[in-house]
Amino acid sequence: EVVEKLKKTGLQAAPPPALCYAGPGDVACDFCTGTRKQKALMSCLVCLASYCETHLQPHYEFPGFKKHKLVKATAQLQEKICSHHDKLLEVFCRTDQQCICYLCTMDEHKGHDTVSAAAERTEKQRQLGMSQQKVQQRFQEREKELKELQQAVESLKSSAQAAVV
Repeated sequence: EVVEKLKKTGLQAAPPPALCYAGPGDVACDFCTGTRKQKALMSCLVCLASYCETHLQPHYEFPGFKKHKLVKATAQLQEKICSHHDKLLEVFCRTDQQCICYLCTMDEHKGHDTVSAAAERTEKQRQLGMSQQKVQQRFQEREKELKELQQAVESLKSSAQAAVV
């Protein structure tokens, strides 16, 4: 009976998801063909390519791809790769103040003060937060001083007005 009702109402399968084509400012899928490429969702730092939902599936399904580092789609993939070794820039050299790959730590940055890029980012964010707090505190102090000066001016005006009368 339920099946018959469903047949009569003409219930159909949900339509396939709408294609989301890459527009200006979007990262296009490197594997879509044709003139209109789909918008990339993720970029792979191992493959150095950006993928739409369809072409990203092998990274989730096949064991060889599962270890790849996926990030939100970015057009600046080359900026995250070492120009000397073609490896991911995941180490920060504090001595030279630059991101490097792990192979650089064994060569030109051997003996330098290095940390993971993530650790350095956390430290920089902490320092930035402290700086922002100090600036905010100084701003509030200046605002308070300004109000006090404005009150003093009003008080002087009142005193001068009273002295004239």
